[in-house]
Amino acid sequence: MNKRISRFAVVFLALLVLIGGSVRPASAQETADLAITKTADRKHVKIGENITFTITVTNRGPGTATGIVFGDPFPDPLNLVSFSCSQGTVTGQSFCAVDHLANGQSVTATLVATPITNPAKSERRFTNTAFISESTTFDPNSSNNSASLKLRIVGHTP
Repeated sequence: MNKRISRFAVVFLALLVLIGGSVRPASAQETADLAITKTADRKHVKIGENITFTITVTNRGPGTATGIVFGDPFPDPLNLVSFSCSQGTVTGQSFCAVDHLANGQSVTATLVATPITNPAKSERRFTNTAFISESTTFDPNSSNNSASLKLRIVGHTP
């Protein structure tokens, strides 16, 4: 029975190598800890004013991260004015797609929005969250893959 198992193991490993698979253990697979931060140029915004969010994703390593998608599905009380990425391409209204990010590198997105004209009282205080939605490289620390800000709409611009 041991001969049969070891023959099976040899055949399995040979097939895995032939089709391009990896025989490295899971612990040896490349990993990259992606961390996202988010800031705003103000915490209180008036109707008629723009608010600018800066969203930064940093690769804390150890490996190169690939296939990264991150952004901010801005909340209902805001209207999108503009969105841009320092690297990669804009996908959808407010997400960046980045092919690769080496250990220690960062990519930044800038989102400019303005409050809707007549927000309901319940929409005057809101939380805005940015997040990493995809990466083809394993991220061992998902606790730093989103960042939120609490904001408030405080009336009209004169």
